[in-house]
Amino acid sequence: MIPVVSLFSGSGGLDTGFRQSGFNTVIALDNDPVAVDTFNANHPPVAEVADLASTRGRQVVEKVLRIGKLPRGVIGGPPCQAFSTSNVHVRADDPRAKLIHSYASIVKALNEAFGIDFFLFENVAGLTSERNQPQFYRLLRSLEKAGFNTFSEELDAQFFGVPQMRPRRFIVGINRTIHPEVNFAFPNPTTPDPATVRETIGHLKEPIFFERGLDSSKFPEHPNHWAMQPRSRKFAAGLFKPGQVMGRSFRVLDWDRPSWTVAYGHREMHIHPSGRRRVSVYEAMLFQGFPTAYRLLGTLSDQIRLVSDAVPPPLAAALAQSVRELLYSDVRLAAAQ
Repeated sequence: MIPVVSLFSGSGGLDTGFRQSGFNTVIALDNDPVAVDTFNANHPPVAEVADLASTRGRQVVEKVLRIGKLPRGVIGGPPCQAFSTSNVHVRADDPRAKLIHSYASIVKALNEAFGIDFFLFENVAGLTSERNQPQFYRLLRSLEKAGFNTFSEELDAQFFGVPQMRPRRFIVGINRTIHPEVNFAFPNPTTPDPATVRETIGHLKEPIFFERGLDSSKFPEHPNHWAMQPRSRKFAAGLFKPGQVMGRSFRVLDWDRPSWTVAYGHREMHIHPSGRRRVSVYEAMLFQGFPTAYRLLGTLSDQIRLVSDAVPPPLAAALAQSVRELLYSDVRLAAAQ
């Protein structure tokens, strides 16, 4: 398998897709201890807690050298809330906006140390919006100065086997010294007819509602199949209809369409098409395309955060497959030997 370093690895959605396409994460770094524990529970235990906002590139290089497995690529998606179009409280000094530049700095250091073949960067589609374009073009310049030809495109997860409308911005860099004539082509859609909410969760039993002291091993379907108590009177009154939107807090899923973007603030998960409750964490995981054996750790709030921040594994797998076919085909590997 092809070794990679994973930055801002979260619960491991991006790594899951890359692993499915023949890549192996040799070290994963994230500042969230629950995300790190979740990663290590579902993958070989290579994730470590690290604040990449303050960790220098040389420190990451030293971590990789201690492991003794030289990487061929870098993958990662820095936290993106600062660039989201839904972020109505924009701050010029938002520290999260600096994380994309931390990513570029670490990629530069890893390339100088190991001569990596590629990197893959993921963020919200809003990264290229008018207000964020200065940051976006600064990022591209930094990555190009680090030694890469860069290729950028927006892809929507719903067309790659994910039952969710989730447009995201990707940047792929190909080492211009090692692969000077290579141009990256983003993958074509694999599922032009997206899967629906009904096809994804229509067969599931009802989840357990949250209360303290629950034993998740006894949950129906899956240890993450629990949901918030439906406290609003609107649930009991039967006011919610499939596809209905009543502000940001009350968005009812439609049985016959993909889910809206899995990105829940303040635990305001989408409402189940039945209108009687919000979706469970496990249902959200299925909307993200996680394998059914995957498990998120932590509290209910932790799990909602982790599933919201994840890169859908099927989309990650499609991107990884494009990288593999471009750089690591049998013909290219034979020529390099």
